[in-house]
Amino acid sequence: MKLKKITLALLIVSTLFWGIGCSNDESSGSSPAPKDPSSKTEDANGNVTLNIQEGGKGFVSSTGTVKTEFVGWTGTGYLDGLIKDGNVVYTVSAKEAITDAKIALHYCNTESSRIRGAYVTLNGKLLNDGKPIGMPYTFKGNKTDISVKDQRWKDSAYLENISLKKGSNSIIITGAPAGTYNPVGGGDDITINEGNSGCLNYIDYLVVVGKGLDYGTDTTQYLTLSYASENIEAGSVTSETEPGSVAEKTSVTLKANAKEGWQFECWSDGTKDNPYTFSIEKATYLFAHFIPTGYTAPAGLIGYGTLTADKADATYTITGGAGAKAENKITLASFDDITSKYKTLLESDDPAIIKISGTISTEGQTNPLLSVKVNIGSNKTIYGDPSNQGRLRNIGIVIKGENVIVRNMIFGEVVSWDKPVKSGADDAFSLNEASHIWVDHCEFQSHLEPQNLDGSKITSGDYYSTEEKWAKDFYDGLFDVKNGSSWITISNCYFHDHYKACLCASGDDGPDKNTTTGATDEDMRITFYHNYWKNINARMPLFRYGTGHIYDCYFDAGSQSSSASCINVRAGSKLYIEGNNFANFSKTTGDSVSKGSYIIGFFFADTSKAYGTVSGSWVAKNNSIADSNEGSVSAPNYTYTAPTSYPTSAPNDVGVGKLTASDLNY
Repeated sequence: MKLKKITLALLIVSTLFWGIGCSNDESSGSSPAPKDPSSKTEDANGNVTLNIQEGGKGFVSSTGTVKTEFVGWTGTGYLDGLIKDGNVVYTVSAKEAITDAKIALHYCNTESSRIRGAYVTLNGKLLNDGKPIGMPYTFKGNKTDISVKDQRWKDSAYLENISLKKGSNSIIITGAPAGTYNPVGGGDDITINEGNSGCLNYIDYLVVVGKGLDYGTDTTQYLTLSYASENIEAGSVTSETEPGSVAEKTSVTLKANAKEGWQFECWSDGTKDNPYTFSIEKATYLFAHFIPTGYTAPAGLIGYGTLTADKADATYTITGGAGAKAENKITLASFDDITSKYKTLLESDDPAIIKISGTISTEGQTNPLLSVKVNIGSNKTIYGDPSNQGRLRNIGIVIKGENVIVRNMIFGEVVSWDKPVKSGADDAFSLNEASHIWVDHCEFQSHLEPQNLDGSKITSGDYYSTEEKWAKDFYDGLFDVKNGSSWITISNCYFHDHYKACLCASGDDGPDKNTTTGATDEDMRITFYHNYWKNINARMPLFRYGTGHIYDCYFDAGSQSSSASCINVRAGSKLYIEGNNFANFSKTTGDSVSKGSYIIGFFFADTSKAYGTVSGSWVAKNNSIADSNEGSVSAPNYTYTAPTSYPTSAPNDVGVGKLTASDLNY
């Protein structure tokens, strides 16, 4: 199975800081917390029932936090924030090995749309794959109304016939992925949508029933091990250790097995050993990268897109759709082609070579200004037809995969205005949980004054507003990078006529987590090389958390001279900026400027956000402005020719129409 499709929970456990309030069945949370909130009872037949509470005996850890808002809970409160992919870790002990234990959750679901399910991993083995413990809607009511506690808090169905070994056993509860399931205990099917994938509802306590049970003593951490082939058409990965929850310090050996016509190149952590043996010290997500035998990479790729780890020898060859089957070499020339006919192929991880011929837009649709989002999976090469220039208008591309090449394309004019109409896409081009992406010789643009697709200005209707920010928000980003996307090169591209061009990590609340691969925005590695930016008001780029290299670019504020800001270095990010020309920037002062200038610096601080006042670090040298340093940033560790000066004029070899047919002969 492809790595990004694996939905096993990220089981790096975190310490909980317990609230001091508690509740019992007759109170609303004001009495002192019991010393040990977990409880143990035994019937006449020797069957023990353990109710394991957060912070009590038998509880190890959780990624969630303790809340007390919806009363009726027991113990110290209930666990909340068990979002994708949250987890809770417990431990129980058995006097002798048994085969008839059972497990349930005492939980609450206050939203009928939040149908979720629980997976149970015992001693590193997932017990109920494809058949989760259902967590359907219970009841909401007034949060402080204790009289509805029996409606709001319920026991789930029991997962039965569980085999516990003699001694201590580790139990991990995680959220089931999106899908339709017949749950534990039978009954009606439940459907978990994408928004609830990997999530859990409020958990009051875990119920474990069986003979001779007690609280466990084994606090060993179980960590996620996920591995797969990046391209199942090219090869597979085998191991004696099954993917899932694995005890820390377990020795694991993976073997990459190439199919005929392919060869193994590297693992996603940069290791080239095959077989590859390592010890589990943290949640580990690995894929094997294969390339066609005798493959020659397109010329011109430089930067972080050539690596897969922070070391010079961790090289990675982006192959895109190389090796695609004949039927997966396609031309898209119509709205139906891209949104219907080839939609499944585009979203898949199957290698594909995709040529875009002519302009494809929403023009002619019932609502031409309602934008459309198109998802792109792994192992794709997308390029614009050099004889009939490929272009997407009001169609946003979202890459959610690995190993993708995009060249000679025009993107833009994606309407994101949501008052009163919410569009289908946000950005012209975005990377979401993506890695090893090369975007080259493309053009990204919209308009500084919102327009209809026929070029006329918008002066009335649903898409018009008198709000001052309307023009700036009518189109959102040109090129946004989010959710742990990394190992990216953006080269020889032309960005123009837009307000907010490029966002790298979306918010100041903290790094977005890509839980399907374990990456966060701190793992971002992006190179901007030989790009031309003109008539852009801000975000060239705005960078948070990760690491970037910006060199040999030409920035011309143009019509935005009096108000434009350029490179915004925020939230602990690290940028190495060299050999760039910054032309026609005149803004030097403004609100909440923290460090640097409006050309290179940290500005527009937001004191309400966790990272809103945290600057990034940068080294800027050999640019058209004076050298400046904020903190310490090292030069990138890939091979490139470091510029000793900056370009003196706008480049004429960027954007579309500069590559020959032979360059694009895929």
